[in-house]
Amino acid sequence: MNHLTRSVIVANDIVGVGKVALSSALPVLSACQIEVMPMPTVLLSSHTGGFDNISITDLTQASEGFIKQWEMLDFTCHGVITGYFKTQKQLHLLSKFAAENHLPRFVDPIMADNGHLYAGYQEDFVLAMRDFCTNADVITPNITEACLLADCPYLGESYSKADIEQLFRALVPLHNKHIILTGVSFENDKIGLAHFDCNSGRIFYHFSKKYPYHFFGTGDLLTAVLGAGYFHGLALDDVTSLALAFIDKSLQRTLALKRDLRFGLSFEPFLADLALQMKQLMEEKA
Repeated sequence: MNHLTRSVIVANDIVGVGKVALSSALPVLSACQIEVMPMPTVLLSSHTGGFDNISITDLTQASEGFIKQWEMLDFTCHGVITGYFKTQKQLHLLSKFAAENHLPRFVDPIMADNGHLYAGYQEDFVLAMRDFCTNADVITPNITEACLLADCPYLGESYSKADIEQLFRALVPLHNKHIILTGVSFENDKIGLAHFDCNSGRIFYHFSKKYPYHFFGTGDLLTAVLGAGYFHGLALDDVTSLALAFIDKSLQRTLALKRDLRFGLSFEPFLADLALQMKQLMEEKA
């Protein structure tokens, strides 16, 4: 079974409380037979969604140390999955390392939502992220991030399929193989994603149930499952169906627990099923 394993660098923040970013990506990717080499970009005592007195440690200097050592090591790596970066310097460091080692990149360009940049980011970070996304194999922006990357006005909360397709066309100059637009919704009770296969020019839509609550970490689970599937060479639309089903079961269980949603998604009971279903897709491909 060794031939099924892929080794991937995963750059993202890591939190103590809240189960987002690396804290959730590590178990999910491992269940999907991805050997993870973590590159933590910032250390937080909890995620920033509604908690107070958060301890935040910038790991830019540590990132330099990671890259410096990795440049001297001879190790197997099949690609890079990225999420939140604290600084532009981290973007530049990893971009250079990936380019020098010919590593394909799967990029979640975390920087904005609901029409606004996240706190601490300015327009110069958008430009840096646009450069980082250029020539990446896959990018998975939400609608706000996609509009920023395309340098076009925010679509707002109400849009049509024609608007989504126009947004994809505006992103073509980034020269990606796949663009996966997340958080797409045309109906009140459904939410999902739009997948633009840049080689074929085709667009595929995938939706699941939309719940009237704000969940933390759904995007991180989606990135982990899709990233695993991509580096296993699986069809992204097959993996998308698997990812959305995994997330929906996690949302249902989280709500059934009736606990504060800030403490994260209860996805652990479904990791075994995820592992089995991913293995089946891999065996079908083989």
